Amino acid sequence: MVRPALLALLLAVGASTTACKEQAAPPFEVLIKFSSAKDKPLKNALVLHEGKKIGVSGDDGAALLRLRGAEGETFLFSVQCPAEFESPKAPVTVVLRRVIDSARRSEYFVSCPPLTRTVVVAVRAENGPNLPVIHLGREVARTDESGAAHVMLQLRPNESFELRLDTNDKSAERLRPQNPVATFVVKQQDDIFAFDQKFSLEKKRIRYGGPVGPTKLTH
Repeated sequence: MVRPALLALLLAVGASTTACKEQAAPPFEVLIKFSSAKDKPLKNALVLHEGKKIGVSGDDGAALLRLRGAEGETFLFSVQCPAEFESPKAPVTVVLRRVIDSARRSEYFVSCPPLTRTVVVAVRAENGPNLPVIHLGREVARTDESGAAHVMLQLRPNESFELRLDTNDKSAERLRPQNPVATFVVKQQDDIFAFDQKFSLEKKRIRYGGPVGPTKLTH
């Protein structure tokens, strides 16, 4: 028969051992990986829980989280991409799972697309040398002697933009058409466009003097 005092001691020891085992259990390790494009890691993205920063992505685009809880427990983390990138509106849902291979971790992926895209427009203006290329009322390039120019712009995806070849100078007044415009739409990626324009040269009009009549002879 176990005396009451000894029984209480055994229960206390058992409870203490269980508590130590629970405390000794390693945390769940989770990687949240950020990218700005396919296979392009993104640095300095934040992981937040209840408004507090708990992780930040490094050069490899990954933020390592060490979480304590029961297996199967769910956590919601908001993420904040750097200022030049778009943050997802929905939080990241993380479920605590033990992986069989201790060298591996649970991984979650977050996309942070750039707020702007780089677009290049190759201008080829046949018979149009030395013409200003206009965007939003400002000269952004000028064609060379062969009529070629390149324009590089930073614009938002799905945004449309126009380029105009300016023929308002007196040296270009005979070019036809006058002030041609090309419109483009930015895609969800960096892109290259072509602005091909062929000009014709209007022939000079020959102006004659007044009507010629018979010469009046005087004596």
